[in-house]
Amino acid sequence: MAVLGMRGTGTFTSVERPQNWRQGILLYFPNGDAPLTAFMSKLKDQPTDDPQYHWFEKGLPIQRGTIRGAGAADAPADDATIAAGGTADAYLKMYPDGVNANDVSIYKVGHVVFNEKTEEAMLVTAVTATSIRVRRDIGDKFVTNPAITGGAVGIGDGLVIIGTGNPEGALLGNAIAYKPVRQYSFTQIFRTPLSLTRTARKTRLRYDDEGPYREAKREALQIHSIELEKAFLFGEREEIISLTSASGPLDVTSQGQPLRTTRGFLNWLPAVTTTTMSVNTDLGQFNPGTSGGSLTEKLWDQFLELAFRYGSREKLAFAGSGALLVLNELAKNKARIELAPTDDTYGFHLMRYITPFGTLMLYNHPLMTDNPTWRYDLFVIDPDKLVYRFLDDTRFLRNRQSPGEDASRDEFLTECGLEIHCTGTTPDANSPSTVPLQSAHARLKSIREYGG
Repeated sequence: MAVLGMRGTGTFTSVERPQNWRQGILLYFPNGDAPLTAFMSKLKDQPTDDPQYHWFEKGLPIQRGTIRGAGAADAPADDATIAAGGTADAYLKMYPDGVNANDVSIYKVGHVVFNEKTEEAMLVTAVTATSIRVRRDIGDKFVTNPAITGGAVGIGDGLVIIGTGNPEGALLGNAIAYKPVRQYSFTQIFRTPLSLTRTARKTRLRYDDEGPYREAKREALQIHSIELEKAFLFGEREEIISLTSASGPLDVTSQGQPLRTTRGFLNWLPAVTTTTMSVNTDLGQFNPGTSGGSLTEKLWDQFLELAFRYGSREKLAFAGSGALLVLNELAKNKARIELAPTDDTYGFHLMRYITPFGTLMLYNHPLMTDNPTWRYDLFVIDPDKLVYRFLDDTRFLRNRQSPGEDASRDEFLTECGLEIHCTGTTPDANSPSTVPLQSAHARLKSIREYGG
């Protein structure tokens, strides 16, 4: 059985050895400190030929808006309302995506629209600069036309497109195209050196007859994977052209050599909310308890519904031990947690948390557990929406020492970045579309106690 979209199932076989050092992380440290990095070695990857890489994506066309104002003439005033029994035709000023006021680009003549509040069907007969004109009450469902309420998002009636009506023999109507969202990030150069003098390499150790080199190499690979992991989770993108008072290897920035960092999972999410439940909520401020964020069954269900609203029905959840302690207490009453077979997950000890919205594959993330803040956080990641981008995949490079140096200097080197789709973040100003995409990922911060 495939788990989380990973290519292949089971453990590595004799004919399926790791093809590179990054896959080796999964083999050597199957329950190590870098589970996301290890998982991604079995997911999608794509090389790039430039340190800045781009991708375009489109979300599901919602074809829905909120009525900002309604009236008998074009361009009705904001918050204007048509009373019950109004005219046969009406003009509606729209918030078509909940963000851009007066944008009527998603509507065309012939669209059949449906008022979600009154359940009245109407036909769009004209599209002006700021409004749409509709013929009221298709099918004569009502004795008198119902009221139409205009107002801000959340107050005005919701209006959804439910189809297109065309007369016999008519000409072809206007086409509507949705702009894609442009996203970008950078590859980051990760370098982890190991250095031993000639004398040290020849010294026998009590715990290793082969000397210190093998342990130094293992330790360097582990540190390399940990730093990749934290960048994939918490990193932020930037291209730094110059640094003042730079020293050591950073002094080349003074000569115009750029330093780039990649954006990680957390910084792709929408801004954190503290007063409403969202896909990125600080529970400690939203629902504080005696020791921090208090998670109730109702709030947990609300979060899960948001986390699974878009994307796959099975998602990966990284949590610290403090958050897992609260989830375990909650599960004793209302949910079911079962251990996923390790032969389906390349040796990872995952717990399957079954909910009405989808299945979470829970993993106690060591780096989160070790950190006093992250210990109480939960990250929900849709692995199907992740792509590992690289200029140079993880390599082990020997003999990097200077000529004449009485020592050996080797290193692990990776130049890579994370491409993540369906984040829900607002696109940058240069994107063709400024409408945020739906989010297939989520984070719940500061889960410190069970609130019943």
